[in-house]
Amino acid sequence: MNKLELSNFGVEEMSQNEMVKTEGGGLLGGLLTSLLTAVSTVADDTLQYAGKQVKTVWTLLGSLL
Repeated sequence: MNKLELSNFGVEEMSQNEMVKTEGGGLLGGLLTSLLTAVSTVADDTLQYAGKQVKTVWTLLGSLL
């Protein structure tokens, strides 16, 4: 099997510092992004659930009056 020369396709090597600086290259940044996404999703779901419950209670109270 022949060795593929990526430099023929314009691929350049990156140092470790360059890899950390690129988007998604850092472990901490990835964990922080995941955590913020999870918190945002839980908050959105909770607010939607609470809104539906309030609407249900108002509808029930409106039908009783």
